[in-house]
Amino acid sequence: MHRHPSRISVAALLTAAAFATALPAAAQQKVEARPLASAELDVPGVVADVIESTRKEGVLTVRVRFRNTGDKPVKFLLAGSGRYDDNYLSAGNVKYTVIRDAKKHPVATPTDGGGWLEPKIAKGGSWNWWAKFPAPPADRTKYTLYLKVGPPIDDVPIIDKP
Repeated sequence: MHRHPSRISVAALLTAAAFATALPAAAQQKVEARPLASAELDVPGVVADVIESTRKEGVLTVRVRFRNTGDKPVKFLLAGSGRYDDNYLSAGNVKYTVIRDAKKHPVATPTDGGGWLEPKIAKGGSWNWWAKFPAPPADRTKYTLYLKVGPPIDDVPIIDKP
């Protein structure tokens, strides 16, 4: 059986093109998976990774992945009885609390009906939290994130989005 050289070349080019477009996306996902900042919390075995910190149109969106690195499930209190402002950030000498909507609800991961936010994370698992804050001025490129459950997370970079 005789193979035509141009058919082999076309097939090889299509295969190479498929791999070439897939590799940058995979590489990009690995880069995005690295946290912008991290801290071990006061909850044994729990690490907080800041995975998003974007400023756009006067709003700073922050996402944190809580990872359970311990040997058993964990449960911790992030906001109790409507006290979402125990989690805030500071840039310069200004404190920024979570934005509220028209009904005065935090623009953040929802709490239960009583205002409690108490995640449970399985051994080896993770849980994501997000919140929107008023954005610090454009000349501020970093901030400190204060979470109710641990020490401050310093020098979190701000990524500006058009």
